[in-house]
Amino acid sequence: MTHDLQARCAELIDRGNSLAGQIHVYQVRADYWFRTEDVPGLQAWIASAVNLVRLTATPDTHFSQEATRVVEDKQLSGGVPHHTVQKLVGLLQSLLEEMKHGLMRKAEYFFVASTFDDFLDHASEFHKAGKKVESSVLASTVFEDAVRRLATKLAVKQAGEALDHVIDDLAKCGAITAVKSKRWKGYAGLRNSALHAQWDGFDIRDVGEMLKGTKEIIEAL
Repeated sequence: MTHDLQARCAELIDRGNSLAGQIHVYQVRADYWFRTEDVPGLQAWIASAVNLVRLTATPDTHFSQEATRVVEDKQLSGGVPHHTVQKLVGLLQSLLEEMKHGLMRKAEYFFVASTFDDFLDHASEFHKAGKKVESSVLASTVFEDAVRRLATKLAVKQAGEALDHVIDDLAKCGAITAVKSKRWKGYAGLRNSALHAQWDGFDIRDVGEMLKGTKEIIEAL
């Protein structure tokens, strides 16, 4: 997926440079506006460029915010000024560099961590209310997803692997300690019981420990 986004970004940069070359350049200056007949193609490119930025970057990043500022320029209601394409090409070039260095992947995990926090908040509320079933099911889902995302982040194979095996491999590569591995396997056991409706296999205190441990995993993302 990351390579596909990089390839698409590079494609849009090339297209943007090509479109920018359609502007009429005089001896001492260039036209401010693109020709009316070029506007449909330019608008299509702008939409694709902004869509890629928003797919790749989280809403709070400079990339998303700058893309929004560009398309909210009131001048776009009367045509397409040359600087609009220049700004978006520059933004895409910077975005491509960040993707190549893996920094946008980090932003993705910050966003995922924020989403997980919301789910854990709900699980914690159920836990405080003594609702073992509801809190365990929700916490189990977040726990497994977090472990698998951590494995993916660290290039540890997880797709199609049992959760216990993923935890073992994380320990083997030094990502977690042997003590933490044992603890996580306990959470994995609770997860198995919860998702198979084996409610007698754990109590509400076990769910509390799992919630605490899951928060630690999310912080590692």
